[in-house]
Amino acid sequence: MVKTLLKKQLAEIFKTYFFDFKKNKPRSKAKTAILFVVFALLIVFIAGFMFGAFAYMLRDIAAAEPFRWLYHAIFFLLAVLLGVFGSVFSTYSGLYLSKDNDLLLSMPIPVRVIMLTRLLGVYIMGLLYSATVIIPATVVYMITCPVTVGGVFGALLQIFNISVFVMVLSCALGYVVARISVKLKNKGYVTVIISVLFIALYYYLYFNATSFIGELIGNIALYGEKIKEHAHIIYVIGKAAEPDTVPTLAVTVAGIVLLVATMLVISKSFLKVATSSATVKKAQYKQKNTRRRSVFGAVLAKEAKRFASSPNYMLNCGFGILFLIAFGVLFIIEGDAVANIVNMFPSVFQRGFFVILAPAVCLIVSMNDIAAPSVSLEGKTLWQIRSLPVPTKTVLKAKYSFQILVNTIPTVFCVACIIAVLRPDPLTGVLLSLFCLLYVCFHALFSLFCGLLKPNLNWTNEIFAIKQGLDVLFAIFGGFGYCVAIGALWFLACRIMDARIYLAIALAVTAVLTFLLYRFINRKGVKLFEQL
Repeated sequence: MVKTLLKKQLAEIFKTYFFDFKKNKPRSKAKTAILFVVFALLIVFIAGFMFGAFAYMLRDIAAAEPFRWLYHAIFFLLAVLLGVFGSVFSTYSGLYLSKDNDLLLSMPIPVRVIMLTRLLGVYIMGLLYSATVIIPATVVYMITCPVTVGGVFGALLQIFNISVFVMVLSCALGYVVARISVKLKNKGYVTVIISVLFIALYYYLYFNATSFIGELIGNIALYGEKIKEHAHIIYVIGKAAEPDTVPTLAVTVAGIVLLVATMLVISKSFLKVATSSATVKKAQYKQKNTRRRSVFGAVLAKEAKRFASSPNYMLNCGFGILFLIAFGVLFIIEGDAVANIVNMFPSVFQRGFFVILAPAVCLIVSMNDIAAPSVSLEGKTLWQIRSLPVPTKTVLKAKYSFQILVNTIPTVFCVACIIAVLRPDPLTGVLLSLFCLLYVCFHALFSLFCGLLKPNLNWTNEIFAIKQGLDVLFAIFGGFGYCVAIGALWFLACRIMDARIYLAIALAVTAVLTFLLYRFINRKGVKLFEQL
């Protein structure tokens, strides 16, 4: 029974490898095998290379015999962190709030068997994520230091201890996430916020890793003594991997005790959490006045609601908003340094710098392709908007207008920061602003143009419409290509014309293309949408 349920559990975790949701049919055994091989190679080469390179930079710590424990402690904590983060959401959905809980609990299957298979699934996922950190680190350690029987035993025991701690923490945090999730009404914003915070943390650690490693290696004795004095548990964790008898026994026994305690707690709370559902307040009628909207306003609100209700939609098609704001803030922070560099050049070249900045800002705008998948996202509910007494032009207008509204404010903020820091002459500033704002309109229309030409209405998961359609691919890379072309052509034209003239010509060309796209959407685009 456990074997069968565990097989089902793993099939759910890796369901995209067994089933083609885009074509809505199972994959062949050959395709499934190829996907698993590709997945294994990606894990080996990408994760192995990344963490192996990090371990290689810390090889001096591993080579210093008195401080080898610090090397083991760093990668123990890093492996636990990645393992917990990677498996906590699968724990939340797979252990506590799985969609088939009611079905399994209605069968003559003991609750402890269901719980055990769920826990084994959590353990396997945690081991998979943590192994991508600890195995490359162990390989580098074995290459750097003499290989002994005790060292090999300590490495294997460390992998086991890490997997146990990952499982305990994943179960604990997964329980918290599950309880919070039951209470939440709109989970989309929470998912987006967590994803953005994780990405920000990743880039912060990535750009500061070199200085951190240099500081650590340069003051290894000082930091080693401080950790031993103020965070002795980290010292014990590091010594356990050497191995050292007392720390090894302490860490292993502590992990097993925590694991047993966790299983006992879960056995008592599993049934309650697994059968819980979101709290639903009793509906009460309250008389209130409703503001009447225009037809366009109602359709625009529909597009906004769809965007705000889907974390996948927000993250994949609106993430450039944060980059626009960050680009503007970066200019404010590093404004003096940038201004000093620009002021070193003659005024003619200074104006040329703004020709490069204009397509650079527009390049970030191109990341926000909200209108491109908006046609495909209608999917099987297309009949709803088609059955309403709403002109097709109004429907299409709402789609590209929402992208314009979302992009306009961050673009204005970004351009305002650039102008405030670099202080170009009035004409250059006006041309820069107009070009960026016009490009917002151009790219919104171009995105909808791609969505109308290459729609996909037969998806089974919205992620295929949002990320994997040709319409999205053309919208993003078409915008990238246009921005790169504007910047590249300037290097050919800078010898024969002033930067302001070039910006004016680029502005005029973009205006013509925007008008042609607008005309196409209101004529041919209407017919294409009505024929879907």
